[in-house]
Amino acid sequence: MKQKIFFLFLFVNLLITTAFSQKKISCKVLSASSKKPITYATVMLKKINRGTHADLNGNFEIPAKFKSDGIIKISSIGYVTKEVQLSQLKNEGVNMIYLSTSNNKLDEVIVKTSRKKKRKLLGIQIVKKAINNIADNYPTEPHSYIGYYRDYQQPVGNSYQKIRQSKEEIKYLNVHEAIIESFDDGFDSDKLKGKKNQSLLYNYKINKEFITDSTLTIPYDNKNKKYSESVYFTPLGGNELNILNLTNAIRNYNKMSFSYANIFQKDFVSNHKFKLKDVVFLDSIPLYEVSFSSILEKTSFEYSAFGSIYISKQDFAIHKLNYNLYYRNKKNPQYSVTVEYTPKKDKMYLNYITFNNFFEATNGNYFKIDKTFFNSKQKVFKIYFNRPVEIETINKRNFKIYYKNERLKVTEVSSLEGSYRVFNIFVDEKSIAKINFETEKQNQNYNSYFTFDVTKVKDLNGYEIDERASIKMNQYREFFVQETFENKAFTDKENFIDKDAPLSKTNITTLQLEHDYWLNTPLKSTKN
Repeated sequence: MKQKIFFLFLFVNLLITTAFSQKKISCKVLSASSKKPITYATVMLKKINRGTHADLNGNFEIPAKFKSDGIIKISSIGYVTKEVQLSQLKNEGVNMIYLSTSNNKLDEVIVKTSRKKKRKLLGIQIVKKAINNIADNYPTEPHSYIGYYRDYQQPVGNSYQKIRQSKEEIKYLNVHEAIIESFDDGFDSDKLKGKKNQSLLYNYKINKEFITDSTLTIPYDNKNKKYSESVYFTPLGGNELNILNLTNAIRNYNKMSFSYANIFQKDFVSNHKFKLKDVVFLDSIPLYEVSFSSILEKTSFEYSAFGSIYISKQDFAIHKLNYNLYYRNKKNPQYSVTVEYTPKKDKMYLNYITFNNFFEATNGNYFKIDKTFFNSKQKVFKIYFNRPVEIETINKRNFKIYYKNERLKVTEVSSLEGSYRVFNIFVDEKSIAKINFETEKQNQNYNSYFTFDVTKVKDLNGYEIDERASIKMNQYREFFVQETFENKAFTDKENFIDKDAPLSKTNITTLQLEHDYWLNTPLKSTKN
């Protein structure tokens, strides 16, 4: 019996009346040595200390209104921070920005034992010390973050493309974007249930540049409509933001988060083995890079987890945690969690969090009967299919019609001239007599007396009638902090986001701000 993995999930007018249409400068940040994208690099406007992040492919956008005197500061763990004047960047196309690798050095800490013997500090000891220091390194005072939120889906393989009968590759769909303020009452509060841990929605957009398919945004039922193999999601009404928020194992360190971090404070160390790989730098801050993998005896022989955790050499604060879980040696993870915190004065504040998982679903866009009716004058049934039919699969034996649960005899099936979607179904005279249309034609429930059972008929792509193909998808959820507000207390509002309902059901909160916050949408492939 397969082991289940349990997730315990409880997570202006902005002067951006033109935020969705304002011009932006497009950029891509890459490693100078490998030329590969630097994922989730932090991009800050120096003068206002507000910014954005590169996406999974290293892309980001900055509003063009900042170009004349704006300077962006681009940083990422393991790279030398770089400052770029926006005035030097081009307005059209993509600006390529390269970061140099910092000088890494594995300089293991030497500690003294009670017997005055020296020994090396091991990876597991560094992680234990970091977990023990969470209460000291992260804020216990109320604070908030305003940031850019996005969730979207990406088809795996071409099954969805075939179902949509699209000639072009479908790269993304169901792209939802928002500007959100997240209030946090402090690390000593319950992020999941605390009444002062809420979020406000300042702007929300369903990006119409991409396909919208509501059949894939339903809550997880963990069975056949929407599920991830052997992974259990508590249905939360389709609120992807809440699912994202609740996978933050650092913030929810004393609560259940995700397998096999479980209760981070109690289970993370016992469920994994650790290795100190290197010391990398974030600006002048040296960070231990500790890799880890799951212990099979503690987790499951069907699963394996790998990741890395970056811990400050100075105060043992956790800067970044990346966790990837694989099922049965598959190449792509069942899910991945990445959360990064950044220092501000003497505390660590959220920088970004992402949670991506694989799922399967049955799609509502399948080959089926669109509508049917009985033409009393011609004494023939008409069946409309939602897709063109493969004519060779049409056979009268494949069509059964029942009237008040009594089967009628089908004598012929023929396509309407010039159409592969509409067909005439003829029945014999005895069946026509049973229908008794003249007597029943005033009955409003007349149509409900007929039942149609069509089998073995296929569409032009070879899909059989009522065959609900399994769609394989990757689900992405991302929250990138654009500005942090220290010591900002919760204020009672009526429009807090319902943690059990989709963002689309939330009322927008109007908020006047001195500067705007912007959406960062460079998902489409762009020519350099």
